[in-house]
Amino acid sequence: MSVMKPSILFILTCIFSLYTVQAQDSLVNQDIKVNSQLWLDYNFAHTVFNAKKLQTQVSFRKIFPEAFNRFVVMSALEIPHKKSLSFLNLEKTVVQSFHLGTGLFYTQNFDAKDNLEFRLFQGFKFDIPTIKSITLNNYVRLEERFQNNFNNSGWTSGFRLRYRLSTILKYNKHLTDFVDGFYIPLSAEVFFNLKKSDRYNDLIRLEPGLGYKLKNNWKFEVYLIFNETKNNTATNNSSSDFI
Repeated sequence: MSVMKPSILFILTCIFSLYTVQAQDSLVNQDIKVNSQLWLDYNFAHTVFNAKKLQTQVSFRKIFPEAFNRFVVMSALEIPHKKSLSFLNLEKTVVQSFHLGTGLFYTQNFDAKDNLEFRLFQGFKFDIPTIKSITLNNYVRLEERFQNNFNNSGWTSGFRLRYRLSTILKYNKHLTDFVDGFYIPLSAEVFFNLKKSDRYNDLIRLEPGLGYKLKNNWKFEVYLIFNETKNNTATNNSSSDFI
């Protein structure tokens, strides 16, 4: 379900947009090696087509020092599947779902041309039960990326494979219902570029977080993410992102 109400996301987006107008720096000739980012995501899902689920994410991302703002809209159709994943030779491994999706990424660069990316992706999730009732969630995804930097080169294409390993640690047997709502999401993701895109070729991402689930199934989550990125801006080759 959701991690942030739309009204809150809208207000915070306006605040950071105003700050951007007041505090732009020229980064055309700078090489950003380390930066900090703020991501605000709102996620929601609806059941469609006989138990299939349509998941959508709306996101605003801002980088410090001032280099760009990014606006993201992604949707994926989740198709449940419960048969064994026999080619891995693991009896307890079960394919959880298949995913078909698309996304639009608009990057507002400061003192440089903007970047528009259209993305298609296909993937599947499968679980591996481990000791003490901890389940490892695996997500494999293939992405086709098409970018336009609004120059004479037109559209360029890139392809990459992503693999994410995640789990959720939950609190149990506490004194109050409020404490019982907390959980700890953990994930690590690697990116394998089959053909690099012009920009934003991530290599690795580590995501420890803290979440709270309400009784009506709303979820609020906060993460501290480390992201190692190739071609983060027009002038550098790589950067370390703290999000």
